[in-house]
Amino acid sequence: MSNTATQNMAMIPLPEGKRKAVQVGCIFLMLSVAMSGLALATLSSPILESINALEYVSLFTILGSLGVSIMTPIGGKLGDLIGRRNIVVIPGIICALCGIGIAFVRSLVPLLILRVLLSLAQGAFTAAPYIIVGLINEKKDIPKAMGLLAASVAIGGFGGSIIAGILTDMGMMTSALLVSVIPLILGIILIGKNMPNQKKQGKVNLDVFGTLALIVTLSGILLALNYATALGWGHPLVIGGFIIGFLALALLVWVEYKVEDPLIPMKLFRNVRYTALLLVTFCAYFYIGAINTYAPIASIKVLGTSAGIAGSLQMPRTLICAFLPAAAGVWVGKKAENNWKALTVATLFAAIAMFVLGFTTGQTSVLIYYLAIALTGIAEGFRSVSVTPFAQMTLDQKDIGIGTSLINFTNSLSGTIGAAIMGAAYNFYTVENAASVINIQRGCNAVFRITAVFAVIGMGIVLFVIRPQMNKK
Repeated sequence: MSNTATQNMAMIPLPEGKRKAVQVGCIFLMLSVAMSGLALATLSSPILESINALEYVSLFTILGSLGVSIMTPIGGKLGDLIGRRNIVVIPGIICALCGIGIAFVRSLVPLLILRVLLSLAQGAFTAAPYIIVGLINEKKDIPKAMGLLAASVAIGGFGGSIIAGILTDMGMMTSALLVSVIPLILGIILIGKNMPNQKKQGKVNLDVFGTLALIVTLSGILLALNYATALGWGHPLVIGGFIIGFLALALLVWVEYKVEDPLIPMKLFRNVRYTALLLVTFCAYFYIGAINTYAPIASIKVLGTSAGIAGSLQMPRTLICAFLPAAAGVWVGKKAENNWKALTVATLFAAIAMFVLGFTTGQTSVLIYYLAIALTGIAEGFRSVSVTPFAQMTLDQKDIGIGTSLINFTNSLSGTIGAAIMGAAYNFYTVENAASVINIQRGCNAVFRITAVFAVIGMGIVLFVIRPQMNKK
């Protein structure tokens, strides 16, 4: 067998029927995660309003994002310990049970507990589909497989929110919450029956101290970021959260350098290309909060559109994300250098879209918003099929699990930290009069321009760090 053929072989060769079944299972998993996330975001207010606990909407939301952020890197390590199949099946079953529980339970404390458990379980297996498709496919086919996962996320997210809204309007909120459990169960069955339970070779120990330090780090910093805009950046609880979080971060780094089998191997960050890729991932996904939160605000309050039109702004983006990633994945898979080109396209289109929105006035046409947000669909189409395959190409096989998990973790951090930065920028202009249209315009424009700057920074890292590193190699 030639060297090229050997390099292109899948790390876990499967019969074609089983490979397709596992691939479909991964698509169902991501479809479920996206549907669940958007459905809970859409229905958090109705759920809590039904038990007279509307004041806990913020806490309900924070618990969801915090659990996923905490468990994403830990899930990668657990996959090494208990196997790639089991890291889907076990947390997947827990996730399904919690999803069913949330659909039926109508008491505050059990709801909050189920929300935490659901997000922790989701975080444990969210990176698994990306890891698995990287293991069962030949290298040239991995970007296309990643594109299919990206398409399922786009379809699941948009469809999940629409289905949840329609069923809730029909008085069927319980059914709306149960819909996302169906593809989850199908994904668990397909992967459980057809995927061998591959584990990391050799002895694997769970880094308990590193895990605890990570939990304290993320809880302190992310809760402080989330509450800073509500309580004020100078509030003792916010300052205390940052102090505890950053002290725990310093402890985490110290612990990870000392232990034999770390949760997050610090050696990964000595890999210049991988570290640069994490930074690009952060910058390239930073825009998501701007289009999810501030584009609808600007559309309604500045452009004067209806809520229905504001809610449809992402329709063109969703259609693009449903079809472009698979085609872009085929192109990326043809040559290794296409990875940095795809990342350049992703950051460039995100920057253009956000700069265009950054000059919104009352005379701006809503068609500009449709067009700009559609450009972010192109950006996402190329980003989604290049980041994870590129990371897996860059890493040693033994580090693929945690390395892929850190990519997903970086996406999560980008959204959370981005929300805090955007909130601070928006509040700076609207704090004196939150109802003023001109203040809202200035606040939204500030958010869009900051987001564009992050995209430009990401493009700079691609062109001046990643591209030279690839040429050198």
